[in-house]
Amino acid sequence: MSRRARVIVTVVLAVLALVSAFPVATHFSAPETYTSVNETLDSQKSTALGLVATATTASVAVSAIPDDVGTPIANQLADLSGKLAVVLAIIYLEKFLLTTFGLIAFRWFVPAGIFLLCLWMWLRGRWSPSRVLFVWGVKLLVVALALVTLVPVSTGITQNITTQYQTSLLAEKASQEANQTSETVYEDNTNQDTEESQNILEMLGSAISSGVDALASGAADAANAVGEQLNSLVDAVAMSIVTSCLVPLAVLLLYFWLIKLFTGADLTGYVSKAQGVVGSAVRGASSAARGAVKRHRASTSK
Repeated sequence: MSRRARVIVTVVLAVLALVSAFPVATHFSAPETYTSVNETLDSQKSTALGLVATATTASVAVSAIPDDVGTPIANQLADLSGKLAVVLAIIYLEKFLLTTFGLIAFRWFVPAGIFLLCLWMWLRGRWSPSRVLFVWGVKLLVVALALVTLVPVSTGITQNITTQYQTSLLAEKASQEANQTSETVYEDNTNQDTEESQNILEMLGSAISSGVDALASGAADAANAVGEQLNSLVDAVAMSIVTSCLVPLAVLLLYFWLIKLFTGADLTGYVSKAQGVVGSAVRGASSAARGAVKRHRASTSK
């Protein structure tokens, strides 16, 4: 490449680096850029908060049942509350990383990668290790692309899974209603049809309220009433954990594999450390939730 051609290419790359460091970085670090992604994350946050409130209400109701009939259910609800606390933390982390990754990628990684490519172009043929500059320049550009698209891709997959789950849930309810033919059951289904127009949190809240009302009919009946609704709550919590924890982790592993494929950098060791941190947080939150339930039960007995 002639000197004039290298000068022209250098000027073009320098302009691209400046554009990336300022207007593009500012755009991709603004929350308004990720409106649809933030809407998905806010929806996940609202669902998790609603599930926490529902699990807490159910735990308090069960702890009020005399003779410790509902102790196993209360402990299970305490475990669910702890897991949901971790889900909320991951959602908030995704919202923070969404704009932070955009700023880091376009203000630092892209200009640094372009700078290394420019050095490689001028030192090629004059300095034998110059190929290292090219390799590291490409690595920085690949990592920058991965950072910018990590959270949007994760939330897109989450939204798709959530839509499929809601569709299957409604289809299952419709199938159950179609199998009921008696007039009495038909009248009961009228109330279920009203519940179908509600969201999952409203349905769970109504179910838990029904379990609380059953306290008047006896401790065993109350425990059974709340226990029957625990399955629905566990199912919703499991779905929240899948969409808010497992899907981002799977996307992260996929990106680490792609980064290793293109750059040779093995980052999977950090995933194991992250899994250990998340597991410790889940166990700590669950233990704290169980302690709160026990303290509430002790104060109620007094």
